[in-house]
Amino acid sequence: MENYTADGIYIEASAERVFAALSDPQEILIWLDATEARIAPAREGEFSARLEDGSSLQGRISEFNPPLRLVIEELSWSKEEQERGKMKLLFELVPHDTGIWINIRQDGLDSGGEAGEWEDFARAVRRDLIQYTLRLKRHIEGI
Repeated sequence: MENYTADGIYIEASAERVFAALSDPQEILIWLDATEARIAPAREGEFSARLEDGSSLQGRISEFNPPLRLVIEELSWSKEEQERGKMKLLFELVPHDTGIWINIRQDGLDSGGEAGEWEDFARAVRRDLIQYTLRLKRHIEGI
């Protein structure tokens, strides 16, 4: 398996609207299925979330270029005694017709853990990433 995962989806909304959903803690709670979310929407700002499944994410915003690009680096995932990271999460918004294509890529999935265990983690991240993009679309489009 590759040490990254990527997904993309078309959202019928402006880039500004989609970027707002990516950078507002109240909206992050919805599409990320989180119980807590914090973001300092600026370069070098904090990004953290506690998800419904008990896992948590913690990272640093390395690029904040509204409304087209958001990059979170040094992203770590943890749950109970397990930890993975440091990963990179990229959101790229590409205007098209009356909406945008949002491309999301997460790199460094094999970071941390024992050799061989990362494949299960990578599969879970791929599955979750697809769900997050669908939730984001549904949230923004109201479907």
